Amino acid sequence: MKFYVDEKERKRQRRILKLKIYGGIAAFFVLIAGSGYLIVYSPLFQIKNINSEDEGLIEQLKSYLASQSTIARILGPNNILIWTDKTDPFVKERPEIAELTIEKDYFERQIKITVKERERFGVWCASSCFWYDKSGVIFAEAPAMEGELINKIYDSTNRELKPGDKILEENLLGNLLKIFEVLQKSALSMKNLYLQDLSLQEISAESPLLPQIYFSLRFNPESTLPAIQSIKELGLAKIEYIDFRVENRAYYKLK
Repeated sequence: MKFYVDEKERKRQRRILKLKIYGGIAAFFVLIAGSGYLIVYSPLFQIKNINSEDEGLIEQLKSYLASQSTIARILGPNNILIWTDKTDPFVKERPEIAELTIEKDYFERQIKITVKERERFGVWCASSCFWYDKSGVIFAEAPAMEGELINKIYDSTNRELKPGDKILEENLLGNLLKIFEVLQKSALSMKNLYLQDLSLQEISAESPLLPQIYFSLRFNPESTLPAIQSIKELGLAKIEYIDFRVENRAYYKLK
């Protein structure tokens, strides 16, 4: 009789254990379903305001962020959870943007978008002309302007550059920007540079009423300033060209 009671008790305990397991599983799925409903449909995660002056950019970001994963597509572009500052691919396709940051305020359910656009430093011209910034990135079409008001580079190296590309490698770009600075400090009205053979890493400044000046892109041109001042005292009208392509050396040719 004792054996029978023990067996009956064991069966009852197994039923209770199964009920607990099934109940726990059911509660888990109810919790998941409830959480999913809360995240997807509850206004708790729905954005109330997006702070940006560019409505077009907002719509582009919504489309981009909602396309990044299946979960993002389910949640939708107005769900604050899909908004992230990992937007490098988005920015790369828009070279006019230098930096883009996204800040989220969960309590107020607000998004703040901050955009830093590239600043125009000069114009790069080959078969067509583009604006470029101080980081050397070309980012927008530019008119083919004449004169000495804008820093311009005329590139005849047959390179095919497009918005988002850099006009020069980083180790050469810094010296290029300093060449423009040297020409400005020396009070020479020369803003047109000519790049003909990139393998030589050389560039020249040209202006109708001034001698042609050759620079090397391999080293800092700031040391050329005293030489330019000395040559100016001789009279620039007497000079055919000035050559700074050898570091710490200055050569010139009289007409």
